[in-house]
Amino acid sequence: MSNKLEIIKDKELWRKALTPPGAIFGIVTTILTFVELGSSCKLVLFGLLIVLCVGCVIYSFIRTLFLKEITLSIDGSEIIIKPGDIFSFPKDVFKTIAFNEYFDTEVDNGIISKKTLNGKYLEKYHVDTTYLDENIEKDSRLKKEILETNVSRPLGGKKTRYSLGTVYIDKDFFLVAFSKFDEKNQAHLELREYASCLIKFWNEINSLYGQYEVVVPLLGSGITRKKDFTATDQQLLEVMLWTFQISKVKFEEPSKVTIVLYGDSYKKINFYKLKEFEKNGI
Repeated sequence: MSNKLEIIKDKELWRKALTPPGAIFGIVTTILTFVELGSSCKLVLFGLLIVLCVGCVIYSFIRTLFLKEITLSIDGSEIIIKPGDIFSFPKDVFKTIAFNEYFDTEVDNGIISKKTLNGKYLEKYHVDTTYLDENIEKDSRLKKEILETNVSRPLGGKKTRYSLGTVYIDKDFFLVAFSKFDEKNQAHLELREYASCLIKFWNEINSLYGQYEVVVPLLGSGITRKKDFTATDQQLLEVMLWTFQISKVKFEEPSKVTIVLYGDSYKKINFYKLKEFEKNGI
């Protein structure tokens, strides 16, 4: 409801909604100054005109209030934001799955929950994770991103810790190290880590995507332990778009990025407000 109230109060939306009816009203009234009509006919015509104008404004607001998706053009790249299932996209599309900084693969409802996108991906595509684990460990790109070997890490899990934002390619999936794990294997992020992680992520996939479509979930929405900030899904989405804009390396054209909103989380998004990212290019 708060998003809908925010949209209704938006002055720019009111200006845009009133422009077409205002133009129609002005044209018709100008024409009527040169046409002889009875006072009753003019009254009826003005009444119909007012109804038409009010109807146009109401339609404009209803269409905006119930938006479920939007397409933005940012620095020559097409960004689509919509609800959907990331696993429903075809094999010729790179799909992004967020892992922790260790690229853990143990789905035990401790380190990785079966309910997370991460857990669903592993259970769907890697029932036996041995092959995936070996390839991650041997990957030459990832070796350059190793921060440390945490031999004292408790409660199981892998020992090699990678830079946040590092991406590993698994067929048509981008696996990204996106969250830090504490000694209790609980995911957390600070605001500066979240922003820098996204910037590195955008630059990583810029060098890897090969001009294929890239699908990304709303990154960060599943991390409840944000150390020094709180953020709504709207704010997380805006940070994703902002970091895309300021990434040091721009995507080569043509490029298409789809940000997928899980379930009914799209209801929390003010899609109209996101249009600002087209106007406020960096």
